[in-house]
This record gives sequence, C-alpha cells and structure tokens, in this order.
Amino acid sequence: MKKLIVLLIIVGGIWFWWHHNQTEEVQRRETEPTSETVAVLATEGQTESEIEEVRVIIRSTDVIDAFFYNQLDEEARLIYRIIRDGIAEGLEEIVLETDDIDKIHHIYRLVLFDHPEFFWVTGAALTTVTSWPDGRAYATFKPEYGHVGEVKMAMQAEIESAVDAFLVTVDPNLSDYEIVRMVYEYLIRNTTYNLDAPDHQNIYSVFVNRESVCAGISRAAQLLLNRLGIFATYVVGEAYVPGTSEYPIAHAWNLVRVNGKYYYLDVTWGMPTFEAESTLAGRIDVIYDYLLLTGVMLYRTHTLAEGIIMPEVTSLTHTFFYLNNMFYDSHDRDAVLEAMNTSILNQENSVSFQFATSELFEEMRVVILEELAPIAAQNLMAWHGLTSTHYYFRERENLNKITLYWLYE
Repeated sequence: MKKLIVLLIIVGGIWFWWHHNQTEEVQRRETEPTSETVAVLATEGQTESEIEEVRVIIRSTDVIDAFFYNQLDEEARLIYRIIRDGIAEGLEEIVLETDDIDKIHHIYRLVLFDHPEFFWVTGAALTTVTSWPDGRAYATFKPEYGHVGEVKMAMQAEIESAVDAFLVTVDPNLSDYEIVRMVYEYLIRNTTYNLDAPDHQNIYSVFVNRESVCAGISRAAQLLLNRLGIFATYVVGEAYVPGTSEYPIAHAWNLVRVNGKYYYLDVTWGMPTFEAESTLAGRIDVIYDYLLLTGVMLYRTHTLAEGIIMPEVTSLTHTFFYLNNMFYDSHDRDAVLEAMNTSILNQENSVSFQFATSELFEEMRVVILEELAPIAAQNLMAWHGLTSTHYYFRERENLNKITLYWLYE
C-alpha cells in the first residue's frame, strides 16, 4: 500500500469581505465571512466512471442560470459542481482532484455568489492538500456549517414559508421592471439594517429575523428575483458616497436583467435609515435612487472587487428616473418648473430631477435652488391657502440628482 504524504494544510475561515451600510449621516463597518468549500464525491479506490456516476446523481439542474459558473472553463466548472453539490448535501468533507488551493478558494467564493440559498454555510473552511509518491494529488475540503441537522431543516422551512408568502402576492402579469421594483420595495419596507443581527450574512436574517446588512439583503434580492424568473446575481466590491466617507468600505449589491438589458440594483442604499434623526423622518419609506442604475451611475461610488467580472451596463431604459420622466438631458427650465408645479397640485411629498451629466447637474442645481424652487413654493402657498411654507432638498452628486420635499402645513 502506498504511503500518503501530507504536504500542506491550509486553514480557511478568513473573513475577508467587508461590507457596509451607508447613510447620509452615518457609515458603519460590517464583515462577511468568505472562504472555500468542497464535496466528497470520490473515495480512494473508486474508478473514474464510478466517481462520475456519483456526480451525476447529486448534480442539481440550475447550473445553466448560474452567472459566475458560466464564466468558468470546463475544469473549473467540474470543481464548482462538486463544491456546490457537497454543500447542498451538507457533506463534512469534499474531495477534489486538484492541489491548487487558490483555485479551490476562488471557485468556492463563486459558488456562494451564485447560490444565496446556502444560508447554512459560514464561509469558513479547512483545506488539506495530500500528495501521493507517484505525483497524484487531491484536496480534502471541509466547509464550516453554521447550521446543521434539525436546526437547519427548521430554518429552511421558515425561509421557504416567508418566501412563499411573498411570492403569492406577485401578480404574474407584472413586467420585469414591476417585479424588480416590488422586490426592492418589499425588502426595504420589511428589513431593518442592523450590524448586530444574527445570521446577517445570509438570507435567514432577512426572511425570518427581518434584520440584516448588505450581504443578507443582496442575497435575499437575488433569491426572490430568481424565483420570479428575473436574472439577478450577487456583486461585491467597495462603495462610498462623496462627502460622507473618506475611504470606500466593502459592500454588496446586485446585477439584474430587465427585458434583456443589465442594470445594477442596490437595495441596501434604498433604505431611508439616514432620515431617522432628520426633519423628513417618517415621510420617506423607500429611496428609489438605487433602483436600477447604469454602470456610469453606479461606478461613481461603487468599485468591483478584484476578480469580479461584470458585463457592460449601459441602458437607461428602465433606470428609475428615466422611466418615470425625471431624467433631463438639456437645460429645460420650463419643464423643471412644470414638474414642480404638477407635484404641488397633486400634493406629492417630493419631486426629483436627474441630469445626464455632471455639468448639466451643476447648472440646473443653481437654477432650481435659486430661481425655480422659490417660485414653486409661492405657488404652493397660494394654491393650498397657506401663509407660509417650508421645503427641503437632498442632493446626490454621484447620481446628478436633486430632490425637493414639500411641506403642506
């Protein structure tokens, strides 16, 4: 019998992804555990045909829709499938016919990106690489599970119950855009941002505990949209809002596809937590600034993590402000004033304007605040019989956007 020589043991469990939630007044730091995983599909002495037979038996059928899986070559895809299926089975050890630890860790990371349903995986792992004297080598990968057995099954049932309760409220005749917006609003209105929430890196925190951070929230959006037939994937990187943070902080968001075109979606930044201490508290329950963005819009504040490859995201068609006639590509003073007056006549809480370029935004910002807003405020008093009024404004330079909030009392 040939003697095994253990060459290397690598302990995973490096918590190397940092995420954050940014508000207009407060930025907080959060962490996501990310490591690697593997599946025991083969044991010593099995033939290649026997190994392949086992793989076929436990292979799931959703691989074709996995965004990161489709970026891999055939060799990496095989490793991916073994890792994915091992996690699905809850295997304590997963054997891979490779000694490339970096590749294993990279692929494991992509498996977790593609599969938000794997809430029971912490992201930590222990990897052991073993070499035979004849040059053969394999890796034994032990993913760390945060939840196992009956506890895991009970949590899974709770998640499915919550997800199903939402899915039955979705009209099957809704457009892709309407479905994305409904998911966006649902998650924002039903989730509290909390760095101390248990399980905040996974979907259990969102669907059951209703408290999470950007990792859990983005994974929940991914799962709901995929269940509703809308492509969505998990994206990681760093982000900051100019004027509120000196350095970018790690963050998670989504890439989605609406009517065949890609857009970015950041549900966490749609949460109005920044209003908690402001005059506008209670008046805003959803911020639509991050409901479908182009790459140009998003990349002013967000940066992709190293090694993350995204498609070109250029379409304006379903971005929120463009779709709702709040997007301007020219210095149209009359149209802006008309939009203000219409919002006041309809007693709307706010009116927003987004401009095509930074230069146009700077020009129109001055016109709006110094000329048009005072005129509209006078109209508000006259049309609603007031002797005085107040209005507030919020600017997002990174989005070339300004919003005015009207008070009718």
